[in-house]
Amino acid sequence: MSYQERRGELPVTSRLLPRGLLRLLWVLLGAGVLTFLLEATGPNRLRAWQIFLVNWLFWSGMAQGGLVFAATYDVVRAKWGGAVKHLAQGLGAFLPVSFVLFFLLLAGRQVLFPWVNQPIPEKQAWLNTPFLFARDGIGLSILYGLGFAYLYYSLRVDLGRSVTHRGDSLPRISALFSRGWRGLEEEQRRSRRALAILSPIFLFTYATVFSLIGFDLVMALDPSWYSTLFGAYFFVSSFYLGLAAIAILAVLARRRLGLEEQIGRKQFHDLGKILFGFCLVAGDFFWSQFVVIWYGNLPEETPYLILRGYEMPWAPLTWTVLLVSFIIPFLLLLSRRVKESPRTLLPIALLILIGMWIERYILVVPSLWHRTGLPLGWIELLITGGFLAAVALSYSAFLSAFPVPPVSGVSHRSVSLPRSDEPGRSSYTER
Repeated sequence: MSYQERRGELPVTSRLLPRGLLRLLWVLLGAGVLTFLLEATGPNRLRAWQIFLVNWLFWSGMAQGGLVFAATYDVVRAKWGGAVKHLAQGLGAFLPVSFVLFFLLLAGRQVLFPWVNQPIPEKQAWLNTPFLFARDGIGLSILYGLGFAYLYYSLRVDLGRSVTHRGDSLPRISALFSRGWRGLEEEQRRSRRALAILSPIFLFTYATVFSLIGFDLVMALDPSWYSTLFGAYFFVSSFYLGLAAIAILAVLARRRLGLEEQIGRKQFHDLGKILFGFCLVAGDFFWSQFVVIWYGNLPEETPYLILRGYEMPWAPLTWTVLLVSFIIPFLLLLSRRVKESPRTLLPIALLILIGMWIERYILVVPSLWHRTGLPLGWIELLITGGFLAAVALSYSAFLSAFPVPPVSGVSHRSVSLPRSDEPGRSSYTER
């Protein structure tokens, strides 16, 4: 299959997902939304809201982790994987959905937060609904705003490089990124200056806001427990699961998008090394939090760990997280051959994602579920499937609007853009 099927159409390789799978995802999204709407106000409302929060934390952390990887790539001026960086940026397409869904949590506040119905006098100044959603909403607005500013300056140049090199058509959505085009060389200089300022600020804001999210949307579910290390663990582990998602996307996109020249053994090896490194970092935070509470043996801290690590039905899940998210990946990723091969890197990354979803489940659900049995069934399956479909569809839309740019280092010619008020499809034209 050629890289560009016909002139005047998007490259076939911009479609990561087959059309049949896209239709299935729309069905899955509808089923997830319908299930949540029916159950969120019924007798199973606790199950609906707690799994909604689990998935919001998981998928939002993954999406943000993709942008953090891309911004870090720019900060260190890396050159090893431009296509991998672009695939990581695509995860940010879910963030507008994430932002809207965050405020939907307001409707479930009485179900999720015990201090809404039973205020804690000594913590009421901090744990109250208006202040919590105001500070988190403002924090997410700033973080997501910086993320989209970063995407604007990065993707603007990628569009120019792609069109100059291949003569691709420009989708209408991309017109927002192409207004006032000044030529490729000038845009590259402008982008470098902007990204040099934006990327470090964005990374610092990510660490701050996601620490706050960890405190407010996870720790506050059990207001009697606190850990000063939890915020750092939460944003590091979110980046870790983002890296696992990037590894999966790199493997899947390599053949589907015709990126064999851009994503090879060297790129997989480098990506595997980063994944291995943050397996160590996230695992260290995981262990450090446990061991400090264990040897401190403080009555306000230990019940949180005893419930999850030693009581049924939670204990098997907690030890599963430790095994599949940290121990097994650590042992396997010691091998250079394992890191270099997409056939072995893919199942490891999938294992990490499964383990980290269970980890988010363990952080949230035991604080809320005080009945017998494990709340895992068709409600959790369908709502989780709806979130998965929303992420996949957002990502597919991103790749359709912003195909992976060509290999850097090729010669470029100055290009100009059509007037934004011209009818029909926008396209770049050579000057």
